[in-house]
Amino acid sequence: MAELLAQDELRLLTDIGFIAASRGLKDHAVAIFEAVKVMRPEGEAGYLGLGMVDILNGDPASAVKTLKAAPHSDAVNTFLGIALVQSAEIQLGVKVLQSVIDSSADTPFARIATETLASVAAAVPHP
Repeated sequence: MAELLAQDELRLLTDIGFIAASRGLKDHAVAIFEAVKVMRPEGEAGYLGLGMVDILNGDPASAVKTLKAAPHSDAVNTFLGIALVQSAEIQLGVKVLQSVIDSSADTPFARIATETLASVAAAVPHP
């Protein structure tokens, strides 16, 4: 079966979805990421986009559900960890974020995970 979009066209569509999500255009972003998921079900982009839309809209529990169904990658695990922390599953979120740091040091995802863990540590009261 021929693909509807070439890889670079799909990447552009995904970028447009992330822009829509960052601008608060939730319905547009969801439509784009659902389409990406259908076109590339083995890829992470559609799942990541949908998870990020949920996080941005204050629904980390939905993000957790979406991201747990996604193919595993450092990107997915980074945002899964963030969603877990935001949905009060702090211990599991910390564990997932630490696994990103351990497996992919010196990457943007490890930096995001490190910053998130620092924020969690700062928010937890110390006796």
